[in-house]
Amino acid sequence: MIMNRHFFIAVPLPSDIKAALHVRCEKMKTDYHFKRWVHREDFHITLAFLGHADEEQLQDVIAETRKNLLNVSPFELKIQGFNTFGRKEYPRILWVDLLESQQLNVVQEIVYEDCMKVGFELDKKPFIPHITVARKWDEACGKIPSEALMEDNFQLPKFLVEEVVLYESKIEETPKYYKRAVIRLDGQ
Repeated sequence: MIMNRHFFIAVPLPSDIKAALHVRCEKMKTDYHFKRWVHREDFHITLAFLGHADEEQLQDVIAETRKNLLNVSPFELKIQGFNTFGRKEYPRILWVDLLESQQLNVVQEIVYEDCMKVGFELDKKPFIPHITVARKWDEACGKIPSEALMEDNFQLPKFLVEEVVLYESKIEETPKYYKRAVIRLDGQ
């Protein structure tokens, strides 16, 4: 088993969306002091965190998911606003919200079920689609992400989701996430 690497399945973001989000985050760094900001190439929407896995498990989940996403058509997503996880006065995560998408929920359910079917033990928390942009607010300096930020209504153009990706995490590197397999929607 590969113990020093982790795997997850996610929706990748197009380059133009990553670039626009990165520009916005760079402007926010002066006011919102988080200890770690996510590298622009690592922006994604996690569907299932797999953790450690051996090659056989990875190949099984890729095959199963590829088969079960054959009849799912590409769909659009839209980014809207910021939010935090953790206590309001000490947020752990700054993230970007998405407009509600039934299609995204269907894809996540398929991926989740496929992962469970091949033996992964997954988090049972409800799916909250988001893009993590920063971690660990630095209480020693800077503003707490305020209601003004949450009500900012930051938006980017819609983007098309045509694939999901099996990523490998290499924590010691930057960027940290590498594509191991691409699974196209609608058998494309």
